[in-house]
Amino acid sequence: MSYNSEDYFLSNEFKSVLSRFKEAEADGAYAMLDSDELVDVAEYYYNSGNVKYALEIIETTLSIYPGSVAPLLFKARIALIEKNDMQTAEMYTEQIADKTDLDYYYMKAEILLAGKHGDRADEYLEARYGEVDDDDRDYFAIDTAALFLDYDDVDRAEKWLRRSEDTDSVEYKEQEARITLEKGDYEKSQKLYNELIDKDPYSTQYWNSLASSQFFSNNIEESIQSSEYSIAINPKNVSALLNKANGLYNLGNYKEALKYYLKYNELCPNDEYGEMLIGFCYLLFEKYEEAIRHFEKAERLSAPNAQGLVDIYKDWAYALCRLGRMGECMAVLDKTDCLECDHDEMLVYRGSLLLGTGHVYRAKDCFMRAMRRSGYSPNIFMKIASTVYESGDAGMAYKMFNALFANNHGWTDGYVYFAACCYDLGKEQEFLENLRKAVKFSPHETKLVLGKLFPKDMEPEDYYDYMLDKMGGN
Repeated sequence: MSYNSEDYFLSNEFKSVLSRFKEAEADGAYAMLDSDELVDVAEYYYNSGNVKYALEIIETTLSIYPGSVAPLLFKARIALIEKNDMQTAEMYTEQIADKTDLDYYYMKAEILLAGKHGDRADEYLEARYGEVDDDDRDYFAIDTAALFLDYDDVDRAEKWLRRSEDTDSVEYKEQEARITLEKGDYEKSQKLYNELIDKDPYSTQYWNSLASSQFFSNNIEESIQSSEYSIAINPKNVSALLNKANGLYNLGNYKEALKYYLKYNELCPNDEYGEMLIGFCYLLFEKYEEAIRHFEKAERLSAPNAQGLVDIYKDWAYALCRLGRMGECMAVLDKTDCLECDHDEMLVYRGSLLLGTGHVYRAKDCFMRAMRRSGYSPNIFMKIASTVYESGDAGMAYKMFNALFANNHGWTDGYVYFAACCYDLGKEQEFLENLRKAVKFSPHETKLVLGKLFPKDMEPEDYYDYMLDKMGGN
C-alpha cells in the first residue's frame, strides 16, 4: 500500500522521525511532528503488520491536522488498493482541504486508473498540467509517468516522462529505468540502474530492480549477486529474498531456492505466491503431502478468481496424482472450470495425468473432447502429441507430429518434441532436421527438453553443429 520505499524506513532520517514520535507518544504530544512525519510512522507500522496501530495514528493525525493531505491520502489508498473501494477512496480524497496540491491531482487520477479509465485519467492530468506552476512541471511529468507505470501503462508513462527536461535528476532516471525494464530493453535498464547505484549504493530498491533486469536477460548468476547485495543491506528485504530464490531455482539449485522461499514466506505469511512456490519445490523433492499442504494454504489465501489459482490447482492435482488419489486429483481440476483459463488445454492436462496413471481410455476421452471443443486446433493437437511422447510412446507421438506438420504448413511449435521422438526412435536425419528447426523457433524450450544431450554450458544455437559433428555429418 505504501508509496514509501523500504530504503526510506532504513534511513537515519526516518529513524530520527520514529524516535521523536516515540518521545512525543510518551508525552502525549503528537503535534511535535507534522502530518507528513506522522503518516510516515503510520506507514512504517502498517508495513510491519500492525494495521490497527497505524490506523489509530492516522485518526489522531487527522484530529490534529484536519483536511491534511497525507493522512487522507493514506486512508484513500487503503480503500483503493486494499479494498478496491473507489467510492470511499474518492470520499477521503475530496476531504483534502488544499485541492491544488499535486498529490490531490495524482490521487484523483489514480482512482480513475484503478477503475480502468486510463483515457480519462490522462485527460484529467493533461488539464491539471496546464494549471501547474512552471517550476513544478518537470516534477509533475515525472510523477505522472511513475503513476502510469504503477498501472502498467508504459506508453503513457513514456509520453509523460518525455515532457520533463530534468533528464539528469535521480527521479527522472528512476522512471526511465523502469520504462526500459518494462519494455524489455534490459541492457539499457541495467546501465541506468548501475548509474543510480553509483549515486546511492545502499538502495535495496535499485539493487532489486537491477537483479530483476539481469534475471529477465538470463544473467542469472549476476542477478543472484545483486540480490545478495540487497540482502546484505537489509536481510529482511522480501523482494531481494524472492529474487535470489527465483535465481537459485532457475539454476536448478532447488534446495537453496526453497530456503529463500521459506524466508520470504516467514516475512509474507499471507502471500499465496510464496506458498505456491514452496509447494512446487516440495513437488520436485517428491514430498507430495507437504506440497499439498502448501497448495491448500495458497488456495485459502488467494482471492476468488485469482489468476494464480490455475497454476495452484494444476500442481496440487499433480501431487495427488503421484499419490494415486485420482478422484481427488480430478476434483481439484474441476475447480478450474469456473476460472478464466484455456479450458481446452486444461482437458489436455487432465488427460496427461490420466494417461500417466494408466487410465488410457479416460485420457483419450479428454483428448478427443479437447480436440472437438477447440475446433481441431493445431495447438491442442501438438500438446496432446507432446503428452503422448512424455508418457513414453515415442512411436505414436512421432506419427502425430508427422500429421501435425503435414496438415499445418507454416506451423512452428512442437519441433522440440518431434526432434525428441526422432532421437528416441533412432531416426538420425530427421532428428537433425527437426533439431535445426527447434533451435530456430524455440531455443529456450529446446534447452529444457533436449539439453541433456549436450554439454551443460552449450547454448542452443550451437546444438545443431555439435550434433551434426557427433553423428558424423550424416
